[in-house]
Amino acid sequence: MKPSLRLTNALHILVYVAAARPTDSLSSKIIAGSINTNPSRVRALLADLQNAGLLKREGDYPGRPVLAKPSAEISFADVLQAVEDCAAVFPIDEHTNPDCPVGSAMGQSLSKYYQEIDHQVIETMSKMKLSDLVADVTKAC
Repeated sequence: MKPSLRLTNALHILVYVAAARPTDSLSSKIIAGSINTNPSRVRALLADLQNAGLLKREGDYPGRPVLAKPSAEISFADVLQAVEDCAAVFPIDEHTNPDCPVGSAMGQSLSKYYQEIDHQVIETMSKMKLSDLVADVTKAC
C-alpha cells in the first residue's frame, strides 16, 4: 500500500496560507506549483480543510483562503483527521484466508495492538502545532 501524501500536502497548504502576504495569490494553481501537484488535488484538500473548520474564505467569491483560527490552535492531528478517511498507521489486511486458523484470527488479534499505536500517534500529533511548523519553514526560507 502506497503511503498517502494528503497530510503532508494539507500541512503544506496551511503553511502556505499562513505565511502568505495579503498581496500574494492563493489560487489553487499557485499553491499546486509550490507542492508540485495539480490544482484539482489542492482544491479537494482546501475543501476538506474548510469543511473541518481549519480554513475559511474571505472576500469575493470564491474568496481567499485564510486560517479559520490561530495556527497555534491547529494541531497536526486536526489536519490528519480533516484529510484522511482512515487515519490508521497500519491498516489490517482484510484479505487473509478465512479458512486458515491463523488467517481468520489475525485481523482481530492485531487490531488491539494497532489501535494502541494509532492512539499514541494521534496523542503525539495533538501536541504538534501548525504555528511551530510555520516558524520552522519561515526560518528556513
